[in-house]
Amino acid sequence: MEHQIETQLSVEIANEPGEMARVSDLLASSGIHINALSITESEDNGRFIPDDSKRAIAALSDSGFEVTQERVLSVRLSDRKGRLAAITSAFAQAGININYVYASVDQAGASTRLVFSVINIPLATQVLREIKDTPESNRLMELV
Repeated sequence: MEHQIETQLSVEIANEPGEMARVSDLLASSGIHINALSITESEDNGRFIPDDSKRAIAALSDSGFEVTQERVLSVRLSDRKGRLAAITSAFAQAGININYVYASVDQAGASTRLVFSVINIPLATQVLREIKDTPESNRLMELV
């Protein structure tokens, strides 16, 4: 399990045909790769982690989009039953609230990326290190 703090960008995308294509075309034509993505029906509904946040902000801003940025915790691990439960339980025991999380998995057992929005990133990072570094936690993570 690897984790890192990444910059996530958010933009409001109208819930209309072609709007998501407009944003993704803009990013693609600017040479921006999207590493993770979440689209919802709420405000700032387009959340994504680009490979170059400064260029993505410039491209979107130049096209009239209001862009906000947030630091999020990105966790890469192999997909196994119970992995999410182990991480979220450890966060709960440490008193860390999860604002939201999104993920993707190609198939069971493949590598996955979980993106967590939490208030206390340093504490969440410490919890993830503890999960990774303790023999008991390693055994739990291997079993689940």
